Amino acid sequence: MQFSFKILQNISWILLIFLIFFLLSSSAARSSEIHLICGAPKDDLSSAVSTSFVPNFVKVMESIQQQVSSRNWGHSAVIQPLPEVYALAQCHSDLSSLDCKLCFSQGRVKLPRCLPNTAARIFLDGCFLRYDNYNFLHESIDPTYDNVNCSHPTGALTDSSLHTAFKKKVAEVITNVTDRALENGTFATVEGKGGGIPVYALAQCWNSLTYWGCRACLLKAGSQLKQCAPGSQGQALFTGCYMRYSTERFFNTSSGRASRCRTKAVIAIAMAAAAFIVLASFGAFIGYQRVSKRREEQNNIRGLATRSNLNFKYEVLEKSTNFFSDDMKLGQGGAGSVFKGSLPDGRTVAVKRLVYNTRQWVDQFFNEVNLISDIQHKNLVRLLGCSIEGPESLIVYEYVPNRSLDQILFVKNILSWQQRYNIILGTAEGLAYLHGGSGVKIIHRDIKTSNILLDEKLTPKIADFGLARCFATENTHISTGIAGTLGYMAPEYLIRGQLTEKADVYGFGVLVLEIATGKKNSIYSQGSNSILHSVWKHYKAKTLAQAIDPRLSDRNPGKDAENVLQIGLLCTQASASLRPSMTEVVQMLTDSEFEIPSPKQPPFLNASVLSADDSTENSMTIVSLTRTSSIPLNLQEITRLPSNGSQDSFVTASAGWDCASVENSEPR
Repeated sequence: MQFSFKILQNISWILLIFLIFFLLSSSAARSSEIHLICGAPKDDLSSAVSTSFVPNFVKVMESIQQQVSSRNWGHSAVIQPLPEVYALAQCHSDLSSLDCKLCFSQGRVKLPRCLPNTAARIFLDGCFLRYDNYNFLHESIDPTYDNVNCSHPTGALTDSSLHTAFKKKVAEVITNVTDRALENGTFATVEGKGGGIPVYALAQCWNSLTYWGCRACLLKAGSQLKQCAPGSQGQALFTGCYMRYSTERFFNTSSGRASRCRTKAVIAIAMAAAAFIVLASFGAFIGYQRVSKRREEQNNIRGLATRSNLNFKYEVLEKSTNFFSDDMKLGQGGAGSVFKGSLPDGRTVAVKRLVYNTRQWVDQFFNEVNLISDIQHKNLVRLLGCSIEGPESLIVYEYVPNRSLDQILFVKNILSWQQRYNIILGTAEGLAYLHGGSGVKIIHRDIKTSNILLDEKLTPKIADFGLARCFATENTHISTGIAGTLGYMAPEYLIRGQLTEKADVYGFGVLVLEIATGKKNSIYSQGSNSILHSVWKHYKAKTLAQAIDPRLSDRNPGKDAENVLQIGLLCTQASASLRPSMTEVVQMLTDSEFEIPSPKQPPFLNASVLSADDSTENSMTIVSLTRTSSIPLNLQEITRLPSNGSQDSFVTASAGWDCASVENSEPR
């Protein structure tokens, strides 16, 4: 039986791959890359803005993708929060909707290669994409980036006696296609078949241009493109338009496109029907396997609770929280709420109430129970038990009375330097334990002040294992969907999806700088408004003492505070290979004889950092911030809301980016 299903699986995949290959190869999608330009921004932005630039870039691309799907072009902008991001995508008007989507998808996969540059443009055979940090929608000509690609004479054109006539014909065709494009609005194709060697031409202005902007671009492009003759073809890649001529037809006509679509549709339907029959059988088998696996996982959890005496009755927990009364509520998160509970034996606990009805939340429940049940450390929140028999799943944790660090540090501001130092050290020891002290390497992925809880003695306890990833000690990294909190995410993880324990080190470094300065790291800040940038400037100026929180009750923490700030800078270096391990950080904090190294890089992103040490072929499958890549960017995980200053330290995702997308009115 197992062997027969293997055969079905192989046949189904062969049919599916062949179907996809047939559709792509026969559609003439014109999605090959012509030219990618990673340009400099119009304004001299600080490199600290680069990391903040990425979420806004993703936002405008999501907006444009929806527009391209409906009308084959689009433009969008994010004005607030800073930095500003403007973007445009335009398919050539002869492309079908499917071909346009394929071309846009290719462009969107390739364009992020320019990040963290805040400006880039890419020309493909059938479309154009651009983003920048200023409003460029009405630009038509830019001598810095406009260029023309010319080929050599081929075929009959190797005969120099034909050159004069061919040049004249190219000039006429380019003039005609320019005139017709302006008459039609933005697009035209022209065929010049007389005189032995045919010439085909296409002209396309971006829809964001005015008539006069389009005219200026086409005239300039046409003038330079004529110089390509007697080359067999030429392409003008301009800021506001695209023009091409060739001795072979390269564009689609409405009648030809319709005929090809009908033929492809008949073949595709027949092949899809055959593939469906095989896949349906295989799918039923896979579905059965998944249901069986889920039941096995649930039984494992029940077994874990029974063997470890972790099982709580749902009725007991429901009563302990006064039936989940709002008066007992400690906080609200994406996966559920956390309530304070009083057990019959007198213990005060925190009860996390999960809505047990989606795969994401079920997986997270299993993840937390399996991970935390085997981990015991004074600086980690302790799991007391769980309940899985009631209408919803519950997890029981120790109650931490002082709630989260962000409420104590940023709201009440009552911590002395010694207390802050102990919190930093305890957090470092907890992370060092996670990274190997428990016998398995666990990466937390979301170290931040709201996930550090404080008990009655202000002992720090790391919480929120819902995002934790566990992998073998011998592995150097894993590639994963991005999840975490902006402002605490390491550059190589945010941009490339590459996850190692050094991602936690980066988040810890931001945490250290926040604790020492008493200031919260702003997600979208730039320049001197960022505490990372500010502390780095003080370090370079040898004035680190000025970065220490002036509101400290013990006014002169001295050299210890400066050492802590230097450790924070070491941990937030843009290159992961330069950051210390958490074990080394603990040694720096506890060994007075240990010489703290000097940071070699500033704690913000620039293009040279990611393109050198940390970007290798083995570290990624693909570098992309699109949903079509092998590194999915889950917008419902990457942005996370604050935990309302409570023990809902196990907060999960909130929906969408917390920013506004502003679309300009269509010029045409």
